[in-house]
Amino acid sequence: MTDEIAQQALAMNAHPQQDRLNEIWRDHIMHQKTTPLQFTPEVVVRLLRQTPLPVSTEAAMQEAVEQRMKDFLMPFEREVHMGPNNRIDFMVEGGIGIEVKTRCPRRQIHRQLARYADHPDVTALILVTGTFTGLPETLNEKPVFLVSSGRASL
Repeated sequence: MTDEIAQQALAMNAHPQQDRLNEIWRDHIMHQKTTPLQFTPEVVVRLLRQTPLPVSTEAAMQEAVEQRMKDFLMPFEREVHMGPNNRIDFMVEGGIGIEVKTRCPRRQIHRQLARYADHPDVTALILVTGTFTGLPETLNEKPVFLVSSGRASL
């Protein structure tokens, strides 16, 4: 049943069906508390792309991301240390790392994501930003996804 619900969630398009996605998730939690929805990178990306993201400050964008994950009872940790001078903004259960950037040079973002991809606990990376365009499909053989704050706000 979990896979079926996850597939339904992935099949949803942006804002017009966001309420339906919320309904699927809440129904799942209400009736199957012992088998939570699997938060694959694709599901997390879909949920974040449907979230209006403020671009005023990085802290405001992080708060919006955190609230969205809490709304869906997504198991995550905040500000996870990945080694000396490396701290990823969010780590979703299963090793999905989420980094939020509002204003940062592209080269610096890429280097930072590459360091995170080298960490053994990371299985996938999601960059949430309003300024970055273009990412490799993988870093260190781990999938990389982009969530554009401009796209989420449309």
